[in-house]
Amino acid sequence: MQVEFGKALLDPEMPVPNGVVGPHGRPAGRRYNVYRNNVVVSLTEALAAAFPVVRALVGEEFFTAMAGVFVRQHPPTSPLMIYYGEAFADFLAGFPPAHQVAYLPDMARLEYARRESYHSADATPCPASKLALLEAEGVETRHLHLHPSLRIVRSNYPIFSIWRFNSTDDRSPIPQQPETIMISRPASQLSMRTIPESAAMFLHALQTQPLGAAVEATSTKHQDFDLTANLGEMLRSGLIIDIT
Repeated sequence: MQVEFGKALLDPEMPVPNGVVGPHGRPAGRRYNVYRNNVVVSLTEALAAAFPVVRALVGEEFFTAMAGVFVRQHPPTSPLMIYYGEAFADFLAGFPPAHQVAYLPDMARLEYARRESYHSADATPCPASKLALLEAEGVETRHLHLHPSLRIVRSNYPIFSIWRFNSTDDRSPIPQQPETIMISRPASQLSMRTIPESAAMFLHALQTQPLGAAVEATSTKHQDFDLTANLGEMLRSGLIIDIT
């Protein structure tokens, strides 16, 4: 009965499950339908709160209708609603009515990455005593451990500029070019900015490789890669939490 109860909540075509009765043992179809509507409305509101720029780009009416389709296909898999919407970007990529806004899936990825970063674990940036290891012999074998809030979002569209235009008072012109965005929360404040593709590749490589291998992999594809500048920026941003 619990399985049927759950299925019917998100499928308006399904009948009220057998056994759903009111306080006096009578069928409670009207009560169930009210509850069914409230579930969809609540999930739609949660999605709207999680993806405010996506909602702004398509408008309230379109977003509500689109969210109604999504929540019925993708019910929550976790009791933590802060993570609801993980599949939203892929849903948008396969949702024909949204295809006129080609960058919409990437915007959803950006907004979800912001939430992940904000709710990630806390970590203290690397102390100065550890930083001396970057000047020691054998530095190429050292592993740089990065802050757990770090997220990288790549897009063929200027999604950071579009996000900024729709989320802040900054009305700077939106460049017609791809953007790669780095998101982190080394302290209490979320930080988000565009970075070169070489920096994104370097950060990605550091997550699985020692420093020397990460530098080699990045330099092979980006001959202008500047290790000193990148390390300096990582230290200023509090991205390095340990060196082993």
